[in-house]
Parts: sequence; C-alpha cells; structure tokens
Amino acid sequence: MGVPASQRLRKQSDFRQIRSQGIRIHCGSFIFQCLQRSEDTAAQSRLSVIASRRVGNAVKRNYGKRMLREIFRKNQAALPPHTDVVIVLRGSYDTQSYAQLEARYLKACGNFSKNIVPTKETEA
Repeated sequence: MGVPASQRLRKQSDFRQIRSQGIRIHCGSFIFQCLQRSEDTAAQSRLSVIASRRVGNAVKRNYGKRMLREIFRKNQAALPPHTDVVIVLRGSYDTQSYAQLEARYLKACGNFSKNIVPTKETEA
C-alpha cells in the first residue's frame, strides 16, 4: 500500500519550517523532527523520510525509507492531527529489527504528543 501523495511533505518551505520551529528527537537509528500545524489546515499528518548517501547504496536507502513510511502508515493514530514529520535516516538503521524501529518511532510520537519534550533536542 504505502503513504498517499497527499500525506507527503514536498515543499522546501515546509522542511525549513519544521527544521527551525519543530521539535527534534534523536532516536538512535533516525532523527524524528515534528511540528504541529495550525487547525485550519488539512487534518492528516504528513511525512517525509530523508536518507543521504551516507546511509548506504540506493538499495539500502530505499529499503529504509519504505520501512519508515510503513511504520508511519500503520501508526498514524499515535500522532496528533495536523502534524508534519520529517525522519532523517542514519546508516545504523539496519542493525535494528523492524519491531525495534517501530518501538522507537512510537516512543518519539508519545513524547511529542504528551509534550514531555522540554527542549528542542532530546533522546528517545
């Protein structure tokens, strides 16, 4: 299945806004950056996964992006509505299982939705 185009971040201005105003949570194998949008926008959460060449070859990068998009798709209820998420993949993601990545993602979502995160950078 996958994440539909309406739920993907594409504009450079959205990325800049999330990076400057959003919350950054380090999750080991990836960095979880999120920002809650105003109520007048679409209710769906949006996602983008970034994997640079440092992560590995094209096969490894694409596999990691597919896994994280699937985790987002399955666990959309863990995020509050109107949330934009950018996940920056790190090269060590393949040392963890799918279940471990999903657990880290859910923990980061919980930290964000409960407003437990006191600073802009924290460990999940």
